[in-house]
Amino acid sequence: MGCRPTPPPPLRVSFVGDVLLARAVPAALARDSAALRRTARQLWAGSRYVVGNLECPLTDTARPVHKAFVFQAKPKWAGWLRSLGFTHLSLANNHTLDQRLPGLRTTARTLRAARLGALGYQPDSLAGCLPTVLGSDSSVVVFAYSAYSQQTAGEGCQCGRDFAALCERVATYKTLFPERAVLVYLHWGTEYAARPSADQRQQAHDLVDAGAAAVVGAHPHVVQPVAFYRGRPIVYSLGNFLFDQRGGVAALAAQVDFDLKNGRVAATFIRPLRLVGAVPQLADAAARRALAQRLQPADGSARLVEQPTGWLVRPTALPTPADSLPTYLVPHLTITGPAGPRTAVRLRYLPHWRQYQVRARTGDTESVLPLGFPVYRLTQGDVDNDGRPDLLIGPVKRTPLDAAVRRRLFVYSLDSAGRLRPRWRGSRLMFKLLYFKVVPDSNGSSVLTIEQEPGGSYCVGRYVWQGFGLALDKFRARRLSRAAAYQVFVQAGPAAH
Repeated sequence: MGCRPTPPPPLRVSFVGDVLLARAVPAALARDSAALRRTARQLWAGSRYVVGNLECPLTDTARPVHKAFVFQAKPKWAGWLRSLGFTHLSLANNHTLDQRLPGLRTTARTLRAARLGALGYQPDSLAGCLPTVLGSDSSVVVFAYSAYSQQTAGEGCQCGRDFAALCERVATYKTLFPERAVLVYLHWGTEYAARPSADQRQQAHDLVDAGAAAVVGAHPHVVQPVAFYRGRPIVYSLGNFLFDQRGGVAALAAQVDFDLKNGRVAATFIRPLRLVGAVPQLADAAARRALAQRLQPADGSARLVEQPTGWLVRPTALPTPADSLPTYLVPHLTITGPAGPRTAVRLRYLPHWRQYQVRARTGDTESVLPLGFPVYRLTQGDVDNDGRPDLLIGPVKRTPLDAAVRRRLFVYSLDSAGRLRPRWRGSRLMFKLLYFKVVPDSNGSSVLTIEQEPGGSYCVGRYVWQGFGLALDKFRARRLSRAAAYQVFVQAGPAAH
């Protein structure tokens, strides 16, 4: 037998929580910097990338906003963080605008000069929320997002506030790059809460449904549970990593390591830490026991397997896919019109039949639309510009006029009785349809598409309603790469932050 090549090891990406370099932290580092370097070498020996949340702007110019807690740190710390082992820092949080937009821009330039990646930041606010591609192999991308609004000029340069837009961008990206692992790093939740809220749990599930390989959180300043949904890890809060909050649960911290292979998380590890004088150390036995209790999920979806350096986190059940096809969509939405009650729409998958139903509930009335085919998209918009919202469904099927199984675009309207009525079930568009969305424009609404041209390149088309259905108005761009098609598509229409 011939010698088989040794498979490459998984790519490890490590995340830690909040990093502050202001207030009492510099004095603590003056005492304990050497100890922290030893700890970092132990934590990150096998990590290709190390990601943290930078909780302060790095600028010498003070232009403070008016709020209770305002931070500012010296730009010199950027090089120190790089030498410590960090590779990327998130700027999508509620403190990197503490010295206004000039301070945020200076921070981004400072990180770039120190060879640190700035996550969740775009110098042009029209770009919105774009992912950061990690490494030369481009096998992993990270979206960083903040749930908080600071009502400060420049907020559009951060990824945040519009969660539905984040889910849509994750789903669009996974549609175009299914081979890549998408990691989402969120700044969210309630400070010092032991557990995430029901809304957070739903949002984490929505991100996984949209295609996220893992979801990680920061901001509460305490460690919260780890969970699994559809076989993918969710770490709701890692707590602090470098911070001057003293004692109690705020001194407990965690690092999560994701070993990634073939576009998914192959293994998840939690490393227990404790903060002593603002600086993280490996957890002692008492801190480790306390962390194990805080990490236990209320839904029982994960279990912690003891390891010498922490825990291997495993799901308690095998993942059940939502469909037989790799689809990336949030399976529920609320249809809202200019007047009248709201309608909750949810896709229900019937595994025995390998088909979907659409269930639309308006008050106490529910209508069911059977779909005898897989679905890759669910969204809404006033496509025919009659002032009432329409439901857009993306099936994968044949049609009477086209025998090939391919992605389609169907439009349904909701009548006064809450029933879904077909408006347009188009046979095909100009080229091979991959994805679509509805965008408002000067004449009402239009449908934007990502399509693949016969030669393999990509284009972004604009379709408008013409009496009985959608017709091509123009191509916004043609002969694009996948990455270029993604950027043209997500930046078209109103800015989605």
